[in-house]
Amino acid sequence: MAQQQPQPCRVRTFRPRRNVLDELGDTKLIKRYRLDRAGIFFVTEMLRGALVSPTSRSMAISPEIKVVITLRYLATGKMQLYNGDDLRASQPSVSRVIVQTVELLASPAIATRFIKFPRTRQEIQQRQNEFMAISNFPGIVGTIDGTHIRIVAPKEYEEEYVNRKNYHSINTQIVFDAKYKILDVVANWPGSTHDARILRHSGLMRAFEYNVIPAGFPFPG
Repeated sequence: MAQQQPQPCRVRTFRPRRNVLDELGDTKLIKRYRLDRAGIFFVTEMLRGALVSPTSRSMAISPEIKVVITLRYLATGKMQLYNGDDLRASQPSVSRVIVQTVELLASPAIATRFIKFPRTRQEIQQRQNEFMAISNFPGIVGTIDGTHIRIVAPKEYEEEYVNRKNYHSINTQIVFDAKYKILDVVANWPGSTHDARILRHSGLMRAFEYNVIPAGFPFPG
């Protein structure tokens, strides 16, 4: 019997991962990721403790690159095409990074730092003044509307998520101020739900009903 020759050990090689924050200026960063360098670092520092990989491998994805990957996905809806080619990350890695980072951004501890409806008379008056300055229309604190976020058909209660345009979605209620800042968001109702029902059951409605919002200010709707 012929003696089997030992197979040579394959050494796995890694190409250096690009550092787009060093390579690209703010104009290109904003075009690709919707934030400039300072904005990307701001988000990274806010999430850094939770984004640091529990591995000592030299090719672990840094918190900065995790944020960049996620921002690119949020800007384009594409998980792999750009990120995998330019940032040297595999499809499974990109998917895990996006899920991890989006869940952190959507956590109450983070979201409530930035999405807050004005509660004091001073805050409300400021929002009204800002709307008055751009529209000459008095008494406006925020503009409210619903938008449908397309989703993959869920396995349970699938028919409830089909909206009037015949695709699956989450019917999301959003309130903006005059500077396009989100003041309130409700994103937990299936696409078939009417806008009026979402408003009726929202925390915003209860805030007005129970005078959490100071009395004397009109409720939208």
